[in-house]
Amino acid sequence: MTLSEIIEITGADKLKHTDMAVNEFLFDSRSLSEPEHTMFCAISTDSADGHSFIADLYAKGVRMFMVERVPDWAERCSDAVFVKVDNVFKAVEIIGNHARLSLKCPVAAITGSQGKTVVKELIYEAAGDKAWRSPRSWNSRLGVPVSLLEVPADASVALVECGIDRAGDMEAIEKIVKPDLGILTSITDEHDNGFSSREEKIREKLKLFKNVSILIYDASDSMVDSIVRESFPAENLRPIKADTADKINRALAKTTLKELGIEDSRVDNIEPVANRMDVHECVNDCVMIYDGFTHDMRSLKSALDFMRRRSTSGRTSTLITSDFKADKETYAQLARMLKNFGVNRIISIGSAINEYTSEFDPSIKIESVDTVASFLKQYDINRFSSEMILIAGKPSSDFLQIKSILESARHDSIFEINLDALIHNFNYFRSLTDSSTGFIAMVKASGYGTGALEVSKTLQAQGAAYLAVAVIDEGVELRRGGITMPIIVMNPVTTNYKALFDNKLEPSVFSLRELNILVNEARKAGVSQFKAHIKLDTGMHRVGFVESEIPQLLKTLGETPEVYVASVFSHLATADCPNETEYTEMQLATFDRLSRIIVDNTPHPVLRHILNTAGIMTHPESHYDMVRLGIGLYGVSPLDGDSNDIRTVATLRSTIISLKSWEAGTTIGYGRRGRLTRDSVIATVPIGYADGINRHLGCGNASFIVKGKECPTVGNICMDQCMIDVTEVPEVSIGDDVEIFGTQQPVEKLAKILETIPYELLSSVSPRVKRVYYRD
Repeated sequence: MTLSEIIEITGADKLKHTDMAVNEFLFDSRSLSEPEHTMFCAISTDSADGHSFIADLYAKGVRMFMVERVPDWAERCSDAVFVKVDNVFKAVEIIGNHARLSLKCPVAAITGSQGKTVVKELIYEAAGDKAWRSPRSWNSRLGVPVSLLEVPADASVALVECGIDRAGDMEAIEKIVKPDLGILTSITDEHDNGFSSREEKIREKLKLFKNVSILIYDASDSMVDSIVRESFPAENLRPIKADTADKINRALAKTTLKELGIEDSRVDNIEPVANRMDVHECVNDCVMIYDGFTHDMRSLKSALDFMRRRSTSGRTSTLITSDFKADKETYAQLARMLKNFGVNRIISIGSAINEYTSEFDPSIKIESVDTVASFLKQYDINRFSSEMILIAGKPSSDFLQIKSILESARHDSIFEINLDALIHNFNYFRSLTDSSTGFIAMVKASGYGTGALEVSKTLQAQGAAYLAVAVIDEGVELRRGGITMPIIVMNPVTTNYKALFDNKLEPSVFSLRELNILVNEARKAGVSQFKAHIKLDTGMHRVGFVESEIPQLLKTLGETPEVYVASVFSHLATADCPNETEYTEMQLATFDRLSRIIVDNTPHPVLRHILNTAGIMTHPESHYDMVRLGIGLYGVSPLDGDSNDIRTVATLRSTIISLKSWEAGTTIGYGRRGRLTRDSVIATVPIGYADGINRHLGCGNASFIVKGKECPTVGNICMDQCMIDVTEVPEVSIGDDVEIFGTQQPVEKLAKILETIPYELLSSVSPRVKRVYYRD
């Protein structure tokens, strides 16, 4: 698309340079890859105004911008073009709608809660070279119109994935997509909080299909089936029923292909894509990202963007991939992408790249081997050091072998962190407050055990106002990992003030003694206007200024240019105790009164915050300028029975390494504490109290999950192993997954057994248990 077309479609004023080609519409400035052919669309959201990124993008080479306000400096930049529209978001929808109207091929729209991307990719893989599908999960009200711009003129079918998380969105998407055929995958409780009821959500999704000639849908759910049948003519429906998600997804794909007149026999032999990217620590100070998604240029671009956002100084970037279509245009595009994303080395499994090495920048090292087997022979772990390694090849078990050899010394237990669930929870709690409320994300204690750096990178990208750590060393580690956003140190008592100042870590100050030390250290270091956060004691009675100390606090602050008060805050003691509402309200009233004294006597604006996770849920009217989100971010509600709207983030799992059948009366483990009362099958699991499994969970006090079955512990929990009774698990075998806590067994359940809180279990998972991060 050219600038001339964009101007004509949107109704913007005629501008110069209208023959310039636009290959990509950019909405997130961090995803820039080809500045010379990119148009940045300055969309404003609750967390950021796109216009504030224009100057930085201009400095990086972008010359085309769609804006609602032209910056003052634009006249001085004769090579830049600003397409001014009334509403950028609406303009993008108009452009997407124009692209849809120009299509000559049938359009199939896919929605649902689970399986959308899997079904889309199955159809795409089976339909052949001329089929087109929207990239990864570009299924939002913004992603859908942009994806339609990429449909080639000779496409045989366009597969458009559509998703919503609130009422009202689908009607707008339908007007853009105008699908000829509809596919409805299974509908679960995902995004339920955006709707008044499950029925409303189902009806909202069905708005996408109001004009389709054929609707293919998962009829396994009686409510879905009933609403669909009452909403559409029977002759237009193709219901699908099966007993597993995989069978349903394949049946949806095969039925769609049949309706499109395309051979469907390939579907049964296609491996479903892994619609997630895993992040692992691996050998020799390397970090590995494994992407099992469909292997093409668009998918690779998303993976490279994901890798670049996690890059850190001191690590080079390496791509391990398989052959692409062997033509000059494809490899020229690959070469541009690698250069723009800062990749230093490419290892190609396949020799096609060797014909096009001249397309690549000389700074990129090119290596190739014929097969995965050849790679495994030639590359041992010592060929990699201090690298960010992206593995993104054709999905196959062969490529998993590459992943395996690069993993660090293997521990059979993993702590799996779902970054998309983390984002969901962050956005859910954000929806409970005003759009202007800033969020302080608590990442202390290594992100409540989940790993602070990856969590912080994700939250930085989501627009959190601050991160909060417990001690200075935690903040320094985040800075070394590339975190640039503001960081509060909640317990900053230290002798290493140089680290505090050098890393721009903002301390909380809770006493006159600590304030005076901070002031003196700042003077010695030549630091002025150093941001700090004043803590008030309103009822927790741990640390903080009490009312009688405030006059002296204000006097000292007024005399010390070294310290700049960024915020004043306090901490609620009983927000998660329903029977202590009166005490919480006393604290809120005290904070309002005392913080107002400080705000009114400080010559610059001072932010205020007191709500923790429980407070956000119970007293959203007291959000002030910021709130502090802790345990709720990690998928645990501090209020009993009130966790339906948040998703599980952390799953601790291991695997069965041994199975033995024993007769009744046999004793198991140390001290013979496990005595069998029946003939049993006992599994040994390589996880124990050195990994964070509390010994009080042994001897049948708790169960772990194998194939959906609860399997009680047998005997004592050992240092590195434990035993569970798997007698009731059908077809149990060595290598089966064992969930300690997570998506099937809430961590809250084990916490109740131990008479403690979920915080303790999460933060107790040993560092030797490998953290694996993934995005759906």
